Amino acid sequence: MNAPTAPVSHCHHPRLHLPLHPSASWGVPVVLAVLFGGWVMFVDHNQGSTIPASAILGVVSAVVVGALCYALGRMTPGLMPEIRAVLYGALLGCALGFLHAVSGGSVYRSAGIGLGAGLAMIGIAFYVFHIREERPRQ
Repeated sequence: MNAPTAPVSHCHHPRLHLPLHPSASWGVPVVLAVLFGGWVMFVDHNQGSTIPASAILGVVSAVVVGALCYALGRMTPGLMPEIRAVLYGALLGCALGFLHAVSGGSVYRSAGIGLGAGLAMIGIAFYVFHIREERPRQ
């Protein structure tokens, strides 16, 4: 006795797309820049540098990281997910490699840490961007 079954729907659940608040386009890079610049200043001062020299290095690195984060946030939404993942991975890898170099690590070790972190970020970002990608309905 096999009763007919209802057809199975293969449509995806609708996703809730919440638009970012306009201040998030500059708020997130500012927060990241302040945290990164403070971290650089702290690490550089602990390595024996004077407070003014550490402050200058921290401010310059904060401005660079903030500008790059802002540029990535504004430029990448129209790019392919693979390119976006590589850009985010490159930014994280360079930032962490620079932090390790400031802390007194060797150039090779700093490059290795930056490369490892960058590759991990590429993989994570690639996964996240492909999961959130809009797919046409079939």
